[in-house]
Amino acid sequence: MMGLFRSDPPVVDFEAVMDTDGVTWQAFTDEDGVLVIDTDADVEVFVNRAIVGGFVYPAWVDDYGRLVIELDG
Repeated sequence: MMGLFRSDPPVVDFEAVMDTDGVTWQAFTDEDGVLVIDTDADVEVFVNRAIVGGFVYPAWVDDYGRLVIELDG
């Protein structure tokens, strides 16, 4: 029997995320890979870009709270 196996996505170090208004937010991922916005304010952030190596890439947060960055494109 033949099967398809999916490897884990690569780990990417990112500097920050950007929201739909162009505001840059310092952020990190916790031990479960969930995105955490580094602020004391009670805000709702709609992420649509991430900064990686000084370059801006399309990005979003999946249903599990993990940051997905489109490095191909």
